[in-house]
Amino acid sequence: MAQSEALKLTSVDKRYGDTVALEALDLDIGPGEILALTGPSGAGKTTTCRLISGIEAPDAGEILLGARRLDNLSPQERRVSYMFESYALYPQLSVRDNIAFPLRAPGRRMRYDERTIALRVNEVLELVEMAHLAQRMPAALSGGQKQRVALCRALVQDATAYLLDEPISHLDAKLRHKLRGAIRRRLRQSDVPTLWCSPDGLEALSVADRVAVLIGGSIEQVDPPMRVYLAPASVKVARLLGDPPANLLEGELGRQSDRLVFRCDGFSIDLPEAVARRVETVSSSHKVVLGVRPTELTVAPASGAPDGAAAEIYTVEPFGKYTITTVRLGGCLIKSKSFDQTPLRPGDPVRVRFQSSSFLLFDLETGRALR
Repeated sequence: MAQSEALKLTSVDKRYGDTVALEALDLDIGPGEILALTGPSGAGKTTTCRLISGIEAPDAGEILLGARRLDNLSPQERRVSYMFESYALYPQLSVRDNIAFPLRAPGRRMRYDERTIALRVNEVLELVEMAHLAQRMPAALSGGQKQRVALCRALVQDATAYLLDEPISHLDAKLRHKLRGAIRRRLRQSDVPTLWCSPDGLEALSVADRVAVLIGGSIEQVDPPMRVYLAPASVKVARLLGDPPANLLEGELGRQSDRLVFRCDGFSIDLPEAVARRVETVSSSHKVVLGVRPTELTVAPASGAPDGAAAEIYTVEPFGKYTITTVRLGGCLIKSKSFDQTPLRPGDPVRVRFQSSSFLLFDLETGRALR
């Protein structure tokens, strides 16, 4: 089977009894492309991997690699490399032998000699910084180390597609940041499609050529990373992305003199002309959800900020180079992310200023973006 073909899922359904796991799922992953599939727990990410790998069969739809239907082939015939979220290591085999196992498996035994296997295994062990643990048994590994072994076992293979189910979720932050780029670089050197599944929206943005947001078994949006971040297609997508995600405020649009304003519980926000032009066809009393990113508002002590909406500090979370401050504004709790080191404490009176020409606007009833 050629290794330069696209992986395509068309109208794929999967149900478990009365539970709908996937509904009319459409995905298209090009040769050499990394598509990140992100969404909350239970969205259907693992189910998608299991269907592509052949562990389970779809109830409807097609799974194709190029022009060839994968859903008519056995898992062995598909030659898909699947990293399981549960690791699924062989407890009786060392780290080295776990990684080498797919290269020695029946059907591939004559394809690789032991020298080639050793070179390939050493290469991926170096990639994940585990060469010194090659002879250790799985029972003697931490959770993060087991995850790296499972990742190596997937990456060591010559596959028609790579399926990585939460490949770095259990690693410490420093190693996770380091490996994201290294793994992406290795995958981009191949000419096969990769599906990278993660509930972490920021991880998805950082590793992918395109991001697909899966919620409740259905695709909400598929776009390049910056498009998904800057222009989320729905409230559901906006809730997933950001650190922290955008503040989502329910209210209605209105007119004040010649300005468009957003009115919420106990306060209002003037919307800039750039935003007003995006909703010219919407009635002035339309009920909406306004999205404000935490970096697009400032919080200052009330004594030194004569303008802005009056609010009160709810919590302060210092992270060193930046601080996340939650304020109570009207009946809402709103988060601000600031690099200002002004000391603030819960209960302090403050003024909040919104300063953005790129507010997000969504229809309150449908949850879809107003553009």
